[in-house]
Formats: sequence, C-alpha cells, structure tokens
Amino acid sequence: MARPFPFPDWVLYALGVGGIVLTWHDLRFGLAAIAIAIGISPEYQTEMIRNLRLEDFIMGMIFLAWLLRKVSRRESLLPFTPLNHLWFFWLLTGGLAVIFGLALGTLPSIWTGLFYWLKRLELALLFWVVADCVRSKSDVQWLATVGMMGAVLSAAIGWHQKWLNPPRENVSWNAYKVSGPPGEKNNVFAQYLVFNSLVALALGFSLYPSQAAWLPFALAGFIVVPILFSFSRSSMASLILGGIALTGVFYRRWLPLLLVAYFLLPVLIPSVVQRRLEQLSWERFKVERLGGYFYALEDTLANNPLTGHGLGFRGFNAYENQYANTLAQEGFLGLLAFLALLWGALCMLREALAATTNSYLRGILQGCFAGMIAYAIAGLSGVPLLAIRPSETFWFWMGLCAGIWRITVVGGEEEAMDEMSEPEAVSVR
Repeated sequence: MARPFPFPDWVLYALGVGGIVLTWHDLRFGLAAIAIAIGISPEYQTEMIRNLRLEDFIMGMIFLAWLLRKVSRRESLLPFTPLNHLWFFWLLTGGLAVIFGLALGTLPSIWTGLFYWLKRLELALLFWVVADCVRSKSDVQWLATVGMMGAVLSAAIGWHQKWLNPPRENVSWNAYKVSGPPGEKNNVFAQYLVFNSLVALALGFSLYPSQAAWLPFALAGFIVVPILFSFSRSSMASLILGGIALTGVFYRRWLPLLLVAYFLLPVLIPSVVQRRLEQLSWERFKVERLGGYFYALEDTLANNPLTGHGLGFRGFNAYENQYANTLAQEGFLGLLAFLALLWGALCMLREALAATTNSYLRGILQGCFAGMIAYAIAGLSGVPLLAIRPSETFWFWMGLCAGIWRITVVGGEEEAMDEMSEPEAVSVR
C-alpha cells in the first residue's frame, strides 16, 4: 500500500499551537485529540522529521502543555500510581540496553536506540498524563468515550475496506484483507481493535440490565467485524480467549452463551475467513513463531544475556513475538522489567476492582483485565505491546485505570468519592 502524502509543516505548527491552547484550557481536550489520533493516523508522516508520525507530534505538544501547566501551578510533576517505580525500572533497563548495545557494537547506531527509548518514554508519559487527568467519574466517562471514539473511527475505516471487497467464492483470502488506516499492518490493526472491543464488551456486561448496556454491546459488535476480516489468526485467538477470561472471572452466567456463540461462529462467518483460519496449524506455529524463542535465546546468550543487543536491534519484531524480542533487545534484565510492569498493572486492576462498586468503573477495569490477558496471549505469536498502536491504546486505558485507582483506593476530592460510591448503573455518554 502506498504511503500517504506527508503533512506540510504549517499544518503541524497549527496543530501544535491548537493542542497547547486546548490542553492549557482543559487537559481532557488534549487527551481527546491523542485518542482520536491513535485511532486514525498510523503512518501519516511529517515533512519535519523522518518517521515522525502525526500522533507522535500531537502527543509531544500535549505533553509539553501538560508539563507547563504542572510547573506553573507548582504541582508535583508525576501523579502517584502503583506503577511509577516499575516504569522507572523499565525505562532504566531500556537505557542500559542502548548504552551497552553501543559499547558492544550490537546496536546499529545511537539514533536507533534513542528513537526506541524515546518511544518508550512517550508511552510512560501517556500513562501518567491520562492518570493525572482523572479527578472524578465525569473525567473517566470523558476519557472512556474519546478512547472508544478512536477505535470506532478506526473500525469504520476497516468496514469501508470490507465494503470495497465483498467476499466471493473461489478467490484468495488475501484479496479481502482489511488493514485499517493507510500504512497499517493487518495484525497491528486487529490487535488495536481487540483491546477496545473487550473494554466495550465488559462495559456492556457490567451495565446490564440497564438500557445503557446496549450501546457498548453494539460498539463491541461493530469493532469485531474488521478484526475477522483482518485475517489475523493471533488476534482472533486472543479475542476469543480474552472474552473467555472476562466471562470466566467476572460473569460466569454468560460463559455458556459465549461458548455456544464460539461454536456457531464457524458457521456464520464467511467462507473466505474460514479458509484463512484453516491454515492455522501447530506445525506452522512451530516453524513461524516458536522458533523465534530459541533463536532469540541462542543469540542473546552468545552476546550479552544481561542487557541484550540494544533497543531497536533488527527492528522491533525480528522474532515474531514480544517476549523473545524483549529478551533479544534488553536481555534478561529488560524482560524482567517488562513482565514486572505487566504484573504491577494486573495488581493495580485487582486493587481498584476491590475498592469500587460503581458498575461503569468496574466495566472499564474488567475490560482492561481481559484486554491484558488477550495481549499476553497474542504476545506468544505477535508483538501487541511492542507495536506502536496496540501499545498506545493499552497504556491509554491503563492510565485511565490508574486514575480510577487514585480516586478509589488512594482517595480524592469529596465530591468525586461520593460519585464513586453510587451503586446504580450510569449511562454511557
């Protein structure tokens, strides 16, 4: 697919100024721009800097405005969350990997390592800015709404691609592959949608039997169709297992219905999707995916098992799964930091769930729990937490969960805490 025409510099300057002004007025406006940019701008390039994506530029401007606001108001720079020390650990291991990779000559250049480390810092700032923005339930609703808007717009692009290529018999499945916005890879597009669909599904379960439940249920159904036509087998498998995790842990009464739906799904989906799924086999998995673990282990042990080859070593997906790639790039120290950060996020979700009875907040927390399980499984044969868009949406929602943790576990302003204790279902905005 041809790369889209780059944005001229004046458009970027206008977006930057507008982003700073809106963020200074209300941080939620800036985060809305980030959420929508994540959904619709994966390879929109800029003339200013090679490989600078539009969403990166928007994030940079929003983060700058946020930092200026914090300094001018003399507030503490970073919000307190249970993941702060784990984030610092992962940033430190990434920096050490770059330094030792350059010293040992395993990293191509300092610019490669710096680019990947700055991207990690960007994800950390995204997490902290979203967490800092949450001061009440209305903030949670705003951020959840704009986060879902980005996913719906991205899914709409997938629907449009599907309409242009309706399934016909005796045609290769590849002719109907849905890839999302221009420049997107179908696996990355599908993994981005998987997380958001699970959040929508969990919100529907949590709000049921309120009439407000039907909107997130409808959004989940709308998002699922492009996932099927992405033909990403790892994404479809992670969606199924994430759904089972959601119902098996939180909504067991729905589990039989979900299992029946999974058994009926092969009959309902188009034959072109079925033919793609039939190509999935254990032998192919061993050759295409499982071998990456052994190659990464041999490669890393022979060079630098502690800090690896360096961030950006052979790109971000040399071994077809996120765990082997993390090991190769950052060694055992970086892999430990990565897994510790995920475990810390899981513990944060669990603690926040225990502290709130609000159905809307519980739906978001449960959806992020299921999404984390899905990404952990997809990571066995993919890189959802190393690829840009899935990792951005993951840490956006995790930042929202950290904000919920702050106002439920730690405590916030009195009005916000009163809202958190309301047991009745709330409507989806």
